[in-house]
Amino acid sequence: MAIQSASEFEAVLSHVRTKIERALSERGSVPILETAIRDIQHIFAAARQPGKLKPLRATMEKVTDVLTVEIPNDNVLLEQLWDLGDYIDYRG
Repeated sequence: MAIQSASEFEAVLSHVRTKIERALSERGSVPILETAIRDIQHIFAAARQPGKLKPLRATMEKVTDVLTVEIPNDNVLLEQLWDLGDYIDYRG
């Protein structure tokens, strides 16, 4: 389902962050996941600023690539990541 608003975008980002935190809780320190959380926080901070959000598209893609490898069997998470990228492309 396409993300329609900045509020919805923030909610989905929060859900993704929770998934990453859960993975870290289960595995312990995983530097690449810790970096992904920092990237998500950076994107969240720009969610309501289209001029700042659009340039973070590559960061969102990097996070998507990392999570595709690190949390591979969560189809809901993967769909949310794609929706986040689409939001940045078309509304950000």
